[in-house]
Amino acid sequence: MSKRAEAHASLLDAIVEALDLPMPSITEADERLYYRLLERRALAVRLIIESNRVVTWDPRRAADRIRTRTAEEPVTYTPYEDGEVR
Repeated sequence: MSKRAEAHASLLDAIVEALDLPMPSITEADERLYYRLLERRALAVRLIIESNRVVTWDPRRAADRIRTRTAEEPVTYTPYEDGEVR
């Protein structure tokens, strides 16, 4: 794989990692926290890609920024556990 392809693959991986959140438990509070976190991460991904595209297209740098931002917004809700009943 070329370095350019690796950089783009890294960016795509970072986007998937940022948006791939565990499902929340069945409580309303956890569901709200899940959706708020998903919205914040999606907005961060969009802003990072947009600003990176406008300034200088560097997919590896964008991937690093997405990963840093994702680490700053950890999962704080209780994830769904198999066997929970709605």
